[in-house]
Amino acid sequence: MRTKWILAALAAFLTLGLGAQNLPAAKLTDAAGKTVSTSSFADGKTPFVVTFWASWCKPCQKELAALTEIAPDWEGDFPLRIYAVSVDDSRGLASAKAMAASGGWPATVLYDTNQDLMRALNISSIPHVFVYDKNGKQVYSHVGYIPGDEENLLKEVLKAK
Repeated sequence: MRTKWILAALAAFLTLGLGAQNLPAAKLTDAAGKTVSTSSFADGKTPFVVTFWASWCKPCQKELAALTEIAPDWEGDFPLRIYAVSVDDSRGLASAKAMAASGGWPATVLYDTNQDLMRALNISSIPHVFVYDKNGKQVYSHVGYIPGDEENLLKEVLKAK
């Protein structure tokens, strides 16, 4: 009986979208050290993706490589915006910047060296990817990476369109 109640409550929670949230306000930096506010991500026109990564994270590197490979296929549907947010601390920042510079990723690469945005989103493991609608409301979240996840991500982005 208790299990049935818990499952019903969980289903209601997921159906109502009570776990969804707006993108928290945070200040990140770009490769040049310029401050970028997360409030600039939502443009009111297209959904966007925020993926968290680190230079030492092998699954993160695989996810970003897969996104790079599939990105040209996405461009026909609408302009896809991806923000790749590094959570490397100040000691790993140079390595993260070098990796991003050589990656050719189809993303705007930003740095959360104090992990403020990471904490605001309660991220405990990376890679962690979020899809937000055009107004900045979270519509999808996924932790980890296995080959093929990028196909599911595309489906979620198209749903958010």
